[in-house]
Amino acid sequence: MQKNMEIKVTKEMLLERMGGSSNERIAQYLPEVISLGEYLVEPRTIYDIFTIDKINEEKVYLENGKVFHSEHLCKLLIGAERLVAMCCTIGSALERKVSTLNKEKDILMSYLLDIYGATAVGVLMRSLYQNIKKGYAGHGVTVYLEPGQLDWNIRDQVVLFQLVSPEKIGVSLNEGFVMKPVKTTTGVFGIGDVDKVKKGVFACEICPKRKTCTFRYKAEELLQDEI
Repeated sequence: MQKNMEIKVTKEMLLERMGGSSNERIAQYLPEVISLGEYLVEPRTIYDIFTIDKINEEKVYLENGKVFHSEHLCKLLIGAERLVAMCCTIGSALERKVSTLNKEKDILMSYLLDIYGATAVGVLMRSLYQNIKKGYAGHGVTVYLEPGQLDWNIRDQVVLFQLVSPEKIGVSLNEGFVMKPVKTTTGVFGIGDVDKVKKGVFACEICPKRKTCTFRYKAEELLQDEI
């Protein structure tokens, strides 16, 4: 478990998250949004590493008996010997503030702060991934995939929670597979022989909604820069 990891969200990231558009009023709000967001975030992360038993066309079997179901995940992990499962959250203080701002009818500030939170948890995930990856220089390391992306059913959140126990960092999962706090994300990636493991591409690069999505493919390029 890691706490108090630094999260750096820039004005450019927020603008990309909003589809790349801005106006004078929004521009005036952004410094305040960033300052408030930095004060409210409570970054916490947790991860663990597991041995992969076997991979077929649609299922990833771990040595401990847990199974993930996703054709895209299987393709990503080809050649990997170990799977890293991760969970990141920025806590609930920011979303409580967003709710308060909504009740006070400060809709724009509420919206922008919510955008900040969504961006911040993505940056946190990237930072955790990079920190883990640094410990495996000379190995083949894939990009990470999150439950709910591409064909990976969100139901597999249950398996991921069984693996890394996000409850330890204050994260819960309800019957609809929605995590609390809302600004939380999970994901997995593979590690193995450098000659057998291919990096792969992030989900946004091959998502069928890439061209119509308001922010993801551009925001992802910023968030995953230098990975």
